[in-house]
Amino acid sequence: MEANQINEKIQELENWLIENPNSPERNLIESDIKKLQTLLNKK
Repeated sequence: MEANQINEKIQELENWLIENPNSPERNLIESDIKKLQTLLNKK
């Protein structure tokens, strides 16, 4: 995955969190964001 694709995905997930603040999947989405940010930092 390219850096710009990772950034886009992070943005999509962050927007999802804003739109769904009380979702039971919140922890999973936050975890995915952290994984993507870690991946981005390695590039």
